[in-house]
Amino acid sequence: RRGLKGSVGVRLSSGFTCNFLPTKMSVGGVVSSYNPHKGWGFIECNGQDVFVNKRECGGFCLAKGMQVEFGLAQGEKGSYASGVRVLVAPEEALYHGEIKSFNMNKGYGFIGCEAFPGQDVFILKSAVYGGFVPEGVLCKFKVTMEEKGPAATDVQLLGNADMKGYGKGDMWGFDMKGYGKGDMWGKG
Repeated sequence: RRGLKGSVGVRLSSGFTCNFLPTKMSVGGVVSSYNPHKGWGFIECNGQDVFVNKRECGGFCLAKGMQVEFGLAQGEKGSYASGVRVLVAPEEALYHGEIKSFNMNKGYGFIGCEAFPGQDVFILKSAVYGGFVPEGVLCKFKVTMEEKGPAATDVQLLGNADMKGYGKGDMWGFDMKGYGKGDMWGKG
C-alpha cells in the first residue's frame, strides 16, 4: 500500500499497515495519548495506535497532539515506537528529567535529562509550583537557553510526588486539611 508520498506500506504482525519512508526508515505520527506520570502512551499511525515508552523518547516528554517521527520495533507484546523524535519548536518542547540536586537555602538546583547529555539543566525554586523541590523526584519541564546553558521553566513533579504532598501545602508537604477541627483532643 502507498500513503505518504514516496513511502512504502509495511504490514506488521499486529495486522495494521504503517508507511515507512525508505530513505529515513521512519514513520510519522501524532501522539494520541500520553501519561507523563507513568511514562507511556500511544502514537496514531494511519488510524492505528502504536505503543510508546518514555525510554524511547531521548529525554523528551510527549503530549497529546504532538507530531513525531519514529521507527517501529517488535516486542513480546507487539509493535512499539522506537527512537522517537519530537517535531516541535525548541521553545515548545517538553522534557523528562530527575531532580539531581537542590539547595533549598539558595533556591536553585539541577535536573538530569537525557536530552542534554553531559550537562545538567538549571532550576530555580520559582519554576516549581509550591517551590518545594525534592531530590530524586521525576519531573517534566520546558527549557529556555540561558547564557550559562539550559534552564528549566514550567516544572511539574511526576509520579507519586503529589501523593507525598510535594509541591502542595507547607514546606514539609502537609496541607493541614482536617487539622484544627474540634478541641485539642480531636473531639467535637
